[in-house]
Amino acid sequence: MKILLVIDGSSYSEMATRMLKALHLPSGTAVTVLTVVPETTFLGGVTLDVIRGVSQSRKKAKEEQQRKAAELLQGTAQVLTESKLEVDTLVHWGNPAELILWEAEERNTSLIVMGAKGLTDPLAFRLGSVAQTVMKYARASVLLVRNRPAAAELTHVRKETAAINRVLLAADGSKYSEAVIKFLLELPLPRHCEVIIMTALQSHLMAWVKTPTLDFNTNQELLSRLQTAEEAEAHNITAKAEKQFQNKGYRTASVVIRGGAGESILAAAREYKPDIIALGSRGLSGLEALLLGSVAERVARYADCSVLIGRVVK
Repeated sequence: MKILLVIDGSSYSEMATRMLKALHLPSGTAVTVLTVVPETTFLGGVTLDVIRGVSQSRKKAKEEQQRKAAELLQGTAQVLTESKLEVDTLVHWGNPAELILWEAEERNTSLIVMGAKGLTDPLAFRLGSVAQTVMKYARASVLLVRNRPAAAELTHVRKETAAINRVLLAADGSKYSEAVIKFLLELPLPRHCEVIIMTALQSHLMAWVKTPTLDFNTNQELLSRLQTAEEAEAHNITAKAEKQFQNKGYRTASVVIRGGAGESILAAAREYKPDIIALGSRGLSGLEALLLGSVAERVARYADCSVLIGRVVK
């Protein structure tokens, strides 16, 4: 597995580094640590420095920025090397989102790890502009990191040594949720981690939308049959996923919620307080033409904890 860790010196990127350490990745896992110094490029690759020339003071300022970027990378690399990961570092100048996506493609990255916000994002923003672009266009899975303490009742694990105690996995039987299940099983998560598998029942919503002209009795009969079939499938999905994680030694639980997928996932997160919500980039209703499904985007934007968006490997 190849991982791209994006840092910018913000508290969120510090959390991203701690989150990566908490995954307990195998020794020798390749991690590229990238920081991008923002620089606007216009048509033809022209920058402001090209137009007005690089004064001595501007040159010194750029050298200082480069030095600080190198120091930032060195400190992060040292922390990760202690975990016996194979670490290399990169400094780029330019558009952060574009360069993150480019590096991920060039290195055939499996996972991009980054803070949900950056240094320049306003405090009121729940999700930074760079993170939004990366999660939408990346072909790799993306872990957007926020600081959310583990459930208070998990006192048997020392918080300073384990940042991932509980994962909420949203599953719907689609190839996208199967992909995120496979990804979680390969990471690996810490052995003490509890995995809660949840799925949402939406038949009561869709039945009325799809059959508005049928008479009441017909609607009721169709709705009852649809709900029975959907509930059975929901339990099949959660039971299958639970078995996969139990076979790897993880503690598991399952929950089935009736309601829209996005709101159900966020409601389950408020109740179970996971460290990470994991879901596919799209669901059963996701159109192939879309880069990111509306459910994944909504959860990434409004969740209080870190969010892992898994993508199908082609």
